[in-house]
Amino acid sequence: MHTIKLKIDNNIYDHVMFVLNSLKQKGIQITEQHTQTKPNNGSDSLDFANYSIKAFEHIDDPVKWQNDIRSY
Repeated sequence: MHTIKLKIDNNIYDHVMFVLNSLKQKGIQITEQHTQTKPNNGSDSLDFANYSIKAFEHIDDPVKWQNDIRSY
């Protein structure tokens, strides 16, 4: 038995699966692996362990600072 790995665009996926499913009875085992495309809108997660953020170092009491901001 041989293995073929395909990357298929969404617009032709149904057509390819139709053809493959029509051959299913003739010795083909279909294993689907769906991948989700990530939108590139800034919602990707970041690992902040690689960064040193010093913007709030001057704040001695973060809870008091937040409460002061919210009180406006």
